[in-house]
Amino acid sequence: MKILAIRIKNLASLEGITEIDFTQEPLCSAGIFSITGPTGAGKSTILDALCLALYAKTPRYKQAESGVDIYDVQGASISQNDVRGILRDGTAEGFAEVDFVGVDNQPYRATWIVRRARNRADGNLQAFDVVLKNISTNSPVPGRKTELLTEIERLVGLSFEQFTRSVLLAQGDFTAFLKAGKDEKSALLEKLTGTHIYSEISRRIYENHREQAQQLRDLNTQREGIQTMTSEELTSLQEQKNTVEKAIKAQEKLLIELSKEISWHEQLNILQSRLDAAKLDSEQTFAVKQEAIPREQQLQQIVSVQSVRPVVAQLSTVQGQINAKKVSLEQIRVQLDALQQKKDALDITLQQAEDNLTARIEEEEAALPLLNEAKTLDVQLAEKERQISQAQTEFNTASQKLQQQQQQLTQKQLDADHLESKVKELQQWNESNTARQPIAEQYSLIISKLNDAGILLNTQQSRLSLVLAAEEEIKAKEQDRQRLSNEYTTLQTSLQQDRQEYESQKKEFSVIPIASLDQEKSTLDEIIEDIIAAEAHWKILSSAIIEQATITEQLEENRKQLKADLEQLGNTKALLETNVTQRNTSLSMLEKARLAAAENVESLRTKLVADEPCPVCGSTSHPYAGHNTQLDHVLKELEISHQKIETAYTDSLTTHSRLTQVCDQLNKAIANQEKDLSLKEKSVKQLEEIWGRFKINALASSIAFDERATWLHQKLQQEKDQQRELRDTILSYNNKKEQLEKQKGMLDESDKQLTYIANALKDTERTLKSLEEQRDNHKLEREKAQTGLENIQQHLAVYFTSEQWFQHWKNDPDKFVLQIQEFAAQWKHNIQQLEEGLRQQDLLAATLKGIQEQLVHLSEETSQKEQTLLKIREQWNDLSGKRKAIFNGAPISVIEKAFKDEITKARQVLDQQKSEKEILLASLTRTTTQYEETGKELSVHSEQETSFKEQIQDWLNSYNQQHSTSLSKIELDRLLSFTPDWIEKERLALRAIDDAVTQAKSVLAEREQNLDKHRQERMSERTAEELITLHTEAKLHQEQNNQTSNEITFRLREDATNKQRIGTLLQSIETQSLVVDNWSKLNEVIGSADGKKFRQIAQEYTLDVLLSYANVHLAILSKRYVLQRIPNSLGLQVLDQDMGDEIRTVYSLSGGESFLVSLALALGLASLSSSRMKVESLFIDEGFGSLDPATLNIAMDALERLHNQGRKVGVISHVQEMTERIPVQIRVSKQQNGKSKVHVEEM
Repeated sequence: MKILAIRIKNLASLEGITEIDFTQEPLCSAGIFSITGPTGAGKSTILDALCLALYAKTPRYKQAESGVDIYDVQGASISQNDVRGILRDGTAEGFAEVDFVGVDNQPYRATWIVRRARNRADGNLQAFDVVLKNISTNSPVPGRKTELLTEIERLVGLSFEQFTRSVLLAQGDFTAFLKAGKDEKSALLEKLTGTHIYSEISRRIYENHREQAQQLRDLNTQREGIQTMTSEELTSLQEQKNTVEKAIKAQEKLLIELSKEISWHEQLNILQSRLDAAKLDSEQTFAVKQEAIPREQQLQQIVSVQSVRPVVAQLSTVQGQINAKKVSLEQIRVQLDALQQKKDALDITLQQAEDNLTARIEEEEAALPLLNEAKTLDVQLAEKERQISQAQTEFNTASQKLQQQQQQLTQKQLDADHLESKVKELQQWNESNTARQPIAEQYSLIISKLNDAGILLNTQQSRLSLVLAAEEEIKAKEQDRQRLSNEYTTLQTSLQQDRQEYESQKKEFSVIPIASLDQEKSTLDEIIEDIIAAEAHWKILSSAIIEQATITEQLEENRKQLKADLEQLGNTKALLETNVTQRNTSLSMLEKARLAAAENVESLRTKLVADEPCPVCGSTSHPYAGHNTQLDHVLKELEISHQKIETAYTDSLTTHSRLTQVCDQLNKAIANQEKDLSLKEKSVKQLEEIWGRFKINALASSIAFDERATWLHQKLQQEKDQQRELRDTILSYNNKKEQLEKQKGMLDESDKQLTYIANALKDTERTLKSLEEQRDNHKLEREKAQTGLENIQQHLAVYFTSEQWFQHWKNDPDKFVLQIQEFAAQWKHNIQQLEEGLRQQDLLAATLKGIQEQLVHLSEETSQKEQTLLKIREQWNDLSGKRKAIFNGAPISVIEKAFKDEITKARQVLDQQKSEKEILLASLTRTTTQYEETGKELSVHSEQETSFKEQIQDWLNSYNQQHSTSLSKIELDRLLSFTPDWIEKERLALRAIDDAVTQAKSVLAEREQNLDKHRQERMSERTAEELITLHTEAKLHQEQNNQTSNEITFRLREDATNKQRIGTLLQSIETQSLVVDNWSKLNEVIGSADGKKFRQIAQEYTLDVLLSYANVHLAILSKRYVLQRIPNSLGLQVLDQDMGDEIRTVYSLSGGESFLVSLALALGLASLSSSRMKVESLFIDEGFGSLDPATLNIAMDALERLHNQGRKVGVISHVQEMTERIPVQIRVSKQQNGKSKVHVEEM
């Protein structure tokens, strides 16, 4: 796996697009490079972008605590471990992009993109996107986000944890690992090597062993708890079962009989309700029948007048026709008057048209002589116009030819003069440049030589400038060498004095017992933390205890209230049942009394005959046949009594409903309070258990409940005062220690500076020698170029007349060559132009002679054409004057047409007037006839109207006499206004009412008969309530017997199952014992509840492998030490080979030695993580600051060897000497407004 490029846009402090391309110089050929910049500039952001593009997460954000939100934009927040928070504030989108070579040796581009809503800087963060592209095929890899991340991990060949251990190396983890305690070292090793899986395996084995052992214990418990019955117990149970089954059958028979009798009572209620409904329906249909009597009478009258409907209809039709004829007759009369007036006016207009036609004909006859004379003159004028046109055309053609010939002659003379001038100029230029003719003819050779000379001249000049620059640099380096030598001597003397002073102060400082002070402060810190947590927890616990007491008090009050309400509800329920019985009895008596007193029933009773059946019920006994005057009084008394009972029933029902609702609410409240109390008791118990864990609990338990919070606060203040005094003492020690460390740092800095000066002195001497060699080489090359220039000058001197030509060329070679090229091109062009000019002169002379001869002939011909044209025009003028005197020169066709148009127009007007008169006379005749016929029809209709009126009146007289009524014509019209359709619908509606009455009577009789029949089928005199009570008791006995039978059956079945299980349980116990034995052996070796046992074994093995890799790198960094694991632990020790293989603790290593060991461990982990694949990119974070110059050189050599192994190494460091030793740097520099700029440079 190899990183090719990193691109960043708007992440953290890096605004805009930042690109780091490892395939371009200087990074391409650099084996090691550094990433430098001040703190907070954004160096680590580059590594964050690398992880984001490949895995969509970073090591820094992964360490953040989840569940804690931070502000993002207005109205929104994000989790502090959300990697999208890396997007720079004030930007709407950003990305991290990495080009890399995958495990399949194909180049890929992975991009992680984050943006805000609506592409605005104040929008909410959207879900990030991931894009993967194959660079060689330029095609994207399809898939969802999770699928693409999985594919990227496959192509990289490393998981995120492996990547951060083999490509990104953080020195801090390994420095902490070297000197950590036992448990802390185990946790760090698990983090560095990813051995957490072994802890999980160890815990799983422990859990499985415990589960299997518990199953074995459960089997043994089951074997001990299985019981069986004796034969006597079995016989007794079987007899009980038979007795109970017989009782069950008897109860089933009794339940069937009771159910039938209860069903009889239910059917009785149904039949009674149906009878009541039928009576109500019969009464309603009878009332509808009574209401429909007026409708029947009206229908009969309407039907009786239908015989006269045709005569009334005919009278109405005739009257309409009479009215229409009268209107039509008046319209025709008005029309006749209008036609007569129009005829009189048309006679006058017709006479005027005849007079106008006669006048137009006479005018035409008088103008005939002048028309003939004008025609003759028009023919003569047309002939002259033709002759003029022909003569004008011939004259114009001749003039045009003459003018064209003159223009041609003038142009040719100008061309001849211009050509002669041009030829003279060319001849003069050639004569003046005859000496330079060889340059034009040999310009290709000359330019080729001059190009070679230009190359030699450039070489000479560049070598001269290089020689001068080298001499100046040599002079500066000699000064630097002298300066560095003096600085080295001065610094070395000062360093020796400062080191002696530091050792003296260090000896005095070491006697302070800081370890005991730190231990005392640590103990005190734990006590304070315990009191703070206990104080906060006590507030929660005391509040919970108070809430528990409050809930208990409320619960007791609600229980007392519920008990009182239930007693009142029982009394109310008994009263309600009594009121229900009284209400039903009263209502039944009232309904019977109302039925006896009904009016329609009274009318039917009057028609009853003794010993004859009633048409309603069929009874021959009629006790109510006579009217009882006391019945009405009894009915009134019953209604008053029923109203009182109804009121009492309503009051008791309202009270019962209210109490029921109150009791339900109290039950729900009590249930909720009991639930809350149970939860609160559990909570208090848990809080008390936690309270018992606090160390301060032993002291606080003797303090009163109400005073405990105050006591805890006072105790906390006392411990804090003691802590403050101890902290001030330690702070004073740390200040002194810090001053001593600063002095040590200054000594180390001086050591580094001394080493730096020594290295710089060596580098300066090497550079000085190299510059002298370069200067000599430049001088030799300059002399060679000078010799070549002299040879070219001698070869080209024959072509130039000026002795200064070579110097002119040196001053501006390009201009000199351009002038030669321009002269050669001009010479060739002028020669060609001169030859062409001489040829053109000969041709122009011959052309001018021919044009002059044609010009004389054309002039004579044009003069003759002009005289002929003038003569014909004089003749046309004489004829034109005569023609204008006739009709003012107007065309004859126009004059003749005008006369004919006037006559035609007058004749058309006359014909139109005649036609209109004929039409008018026909219309007048037709209208007169129509008027007479309409009058006759009106007389006929009037006679018919009189006849129909007489017939209707005769019918009315007959009808009134027959029906003894006084029906008028108006009333007759109203009755006839009802249509036959309405009559038919009304007849059907009345018939439906009759049918409904008949059907209601039939249904009532049927239901009374059914009720009587059902009453005769009664099984006993027991009431429905008694039957329901008996049925409930019988069902309860039945359920009890069934339960007893089921219990006996279960005991018998359980006894049989237990006897069968005893046989198979022993086999299961034996099998489970083998399983537990296997898990027990495995648990003894690697199982533990916390996973520590197997993790220890795996980590010891992993640590051994890691140390084997690390020692390979440590041998390169420092041959003195070999890392070893302390036997039976995760502790580390070093083998000091310079001290006879002495075993030393890692705590005895100096700061620089600790770094080298940490670096070896980091490189070892990288080798371990990438043992299955080749990792060609490596990034190492901080850790070089503790090295002395010599050790730093060793570390640099080790990093160079990593490059030789095929890895490109990037180092993030603030160490000035180290970054100066690395020529290629990725520099991150701070800008304004929190921005940073990244640029790659080579020192």
